[in-house]
Amino acid sequence: MEIFGIAAFVLVAALLITLLRQYTPAYAAACLTLCAVLLLGRILQLAQPLVAWFTEAAGYLDGESFLVVLKAAGIALVAQNMQDVCKDAGLSSLAGKVELAGRCLILVCALPLFENILGALIAFLQ
Repeated sequence: MEIFGIAAFVLVAALLITLLRQYTPAYAAACLTLCAVLLLGRILQLAQPLVAWFTEAAGYLDGESFLVVLKAAGIALVAQNMQDVCKDAGLSSLAGKVELAGRCLILVCALPLFENILGALIAFLQ
Protein backbone atom coordinates (compact mmCIF):
# COMPACT_ATOMS: atom_id res chain seq x y z
CA MET A 1 0.00 0.00 0.00
CA GLU A 2 2.25 2.70 -1.35
CA ILE A 3 -0.50 5.28 -1.19
CA PHE A 4 -0.25 5.48 2.61
CA GLY A 5 3.47 6.26 2.40
CA ILE A 6 2.81 8.91 -0.22
CA ALA A 7 -0.05 10.35 1.82
CA ALA A 8 2.14 10.52 4.93
CA PHE A 9 4.92 12.24 2.97
CA VAL A 10 2.47 14.79 1.54
CA LEU A 11 0.92 15.45 4.95
CA VAL A 12 4.30 16.07 6.60
CA ALA A 13 5.42 18.21 3.65
CA ALA A 14 2.22 20.27 3.79
CA LEU A 15 2.63 20.90 7.51
CA LEU A 16 6.30 21.83 7.09
CA ILE A 17 5.60 24.15 4.18
CA THR A 18 2.71 25.81 6.05
CA LEU A 19 4.95 26.48 9.04
CA LEU A 20 7.79 27.76 6.87
CA ARG A 21 5.46 30.11 4.96
CA GLN A 22 4.67 31.94 8.19
CA TYR A 23 8.30 32.64 9.06
CA THR A 24 10.45 32.30 5.94
CA PRO A 25 8.52 32.24 2.67
CA ALA A 26 11.69 31.75 0.61
CA TYR A 27 12.49 28.49 2.41
CA ALA A 28 8.88 27.41 2.02
CA ALA A 29 9.11 27.78 -1.76
CA ALA A 30 12.37 25.83 -1.83
CA CYS A 31 10.89 23.11 0.37
CA LEU A 32 7.79 22.95 -1.81
CA THR A 33 9.90 22.49 -4.93
CA LEU A 34 12.06 19.84 -3.29
CA CYS A 35 9.03 17.91 -2.05
CA ALA A 36 7.40 18.06 -5.48
CA VAL A 37 10.55 16.75 -7.16
CA LEU A 38 10.93 13.95 -4.59
CA LEU A 39 7.30 12.95 -4.97
CA LEU A 40 7.55 12.97 -8.77
CA GLY A 41 10.66 10.81 -8.57
CA ARG A 42 8.87 8.30 -6.36
CA ILE A 43 5.87 8.22 -8.68
CA LEU A 44 8.17 7.58 -11.63
CA GLN A 45 9.76 4.69 -9.72
CA LEU A 46 6.33 3.23 -9.06
CA ALA A 47 5.39 3.64 -12.72
CA GLN A 48 8.36 1.60 -14.01
CA PRO A 49 6.33 -1.62 -14.44
CA LEU A 50 3.71 0.32 -16.38
CA VAL A 51 6.33 1.87 -18.65
CA ALA A 52 7.95 -1.55 -19.17
CA TRP A 53 4.60 -3.04 -20.13
CA PHE A 54 3.89 -0.21 -22.55
CA THR A 55 7.35 -0.60 -24.07
CA GLU A 56 6.76 -4.32 -24.54
CA ALA A 57 3.36 -3.63 -26.09
CA ALA A 58 4.99 -1.13 -28.45
CA GLY A 59 6.82 -4.06 -30.05
CA TYR A 60 3.49 -5.26 -31.43
CA LEU A 61 2.54 -1.83 -32.69
CA ASP A 62 4.34 0.94 -34.51
CA GLY A 63 7.16 1.54 -32.00
CA GLU A 64 7.91 5.10 -33.06
CA SER A 65 4.33 6.28 -32.64
CA PHE A 66 4.03 4.62 -29.28
CA LEU A 67 7.29 6.15 -28.08
CA VAL A 68 6.00 9.60 -29.08
CA VAL A 69 2.88 9.05 -26.99
CA LEU A 70 4.98 8.01 -23.96
CA LYS A 71 7.23 11.04 -24.34
CA ALA A 72 4.23 13.36 -24.61
CA ALA A 73 2.70 11.85 -21.48
CA GLY A 74 5.97 12.33 -19.60
CA ILE A 75 6.25 15.94 -20.73
CA ALA A 76 2.66 16.58 -19.66
CA LEU A 77 3.25 15.09 -16.20
CA VAL A 78 6.42 17.09 -15.55
CA ALA A 79 4.91 20.32 -16.90
CA GLN A 80 1.77 19.92 -14.78
CA ASN A 81 3.83 19.21 -11.68
CA MET A 82 6.02 22.27 -12.19
CA GLN A 83 2.98 24.39 -13.00
CA ASP A 84 1.39 23.37 -9.70
CA VAL A 85 4.61 24.19 -7.83
CA CYS A 86 4.71 27.64 -9.42
CA LYS A 87 1.05 28.31 -8.58
CA ASP A 88 1.57 27.22 -4.97
CA ALA A 89 4.55 29.54 -4.71
CA GLY A 90 2.38 32.43 -5.91
CA LEU A 91 4.03 32.67 -9.32
CA SER A 92 0.99 32.34 -11.56
CA SER A 93 2.68 34.13 -14.47
CA LEU A 94 5.56 31.64 -14.44
CA ALA A 95 3.05 28.79 -14.12
CA GLY A 96 1.43 29.95 -17.34
CA LYS A 97 4.79 29.96 -19.10
CA VAL A 98 5.51 26.43 -17.87
CA GLU A 99 2.15 25.31 -19.23
CA LEU A 100 2.88 26.95 -22.59
CA ALA A 101 6.34 25.36 -22.73
CA GLY A 102 4.86 21.93 -21.99
CA ARG A 103 2.28 22.29 -24.74
CA CYS A 104 4.88 23.44 -27.26
CA LEU A 105 7.20 20.57 -26.35
CA ILE A 106 4.37 18.07 -26.75
CA LEU A 107 3.61 19.46 -30.21
CA VAL A 108 7.29 19.25 -31.18
CA CYS A 109 7.41 15.70 -29.84
CA ALA A 110 4.32 14.76 -31.88
CA LEU A 111 5.66 16.26 -35.10
CA PRO A 112 6.70 12.84 -36.53
CA LEU A 113 3.14 11.61 -36.03
CA PHE A 114 1.77 14.61 -37.91
CA GLU A 115 4.25 13.95 -40.73
CA ASN A 116 3.15 10.29 -40.93
CA ILE A 117 -0.52 11.26 -41.03
CA LEU A 118 0.10 13.91 -43.67
CA GLY A 119 2.15 11.47 -45.76
CA ALA A 120 -0.60 8.84 -45.56
CA LEU A 121 -3.22 11.41 -46.51
CA ILE A 122 -1.21 12.57 -49.53
CA ALA A 123 -0.62 8.97 -50.63
CA PHE A 124 -4.35 8.27 -50.27
CA LEU A 125 -5.34 11.29 -52.33
CA GLN A 126 -2.98 10.44 -55.20
